[in-house]
Amino acid sequence: MLLHELDVGETAMIDAIHIGGSLKNRLCSLGLAENESICVKHYGLFKSTVQVMTESSFIALRKAEAECIEVHKIA
Repeated sequence: MLLHELDVGETAMIDAIHIGGSLKNRLCSLGLAENESICVKHYGLFKSTVQVMTESSFIALRKAEAECIEVHKIA
């Protein structure tokens, strides 16, 4: 399942991040890394952006970035 497929309020664990280079390093420094939990807080208009909460911060991602993050729901 991909990050942008979650509903608002759902919590998930990150399985894989299929982004390379400096963007992946930047996301990791913000707390978005494999085996970390995240919660979807808000979607922008037409789901063009998604706001997620990690243990340390709130992060807004573009749809293209959210489509590169594989997650699984936490019960």
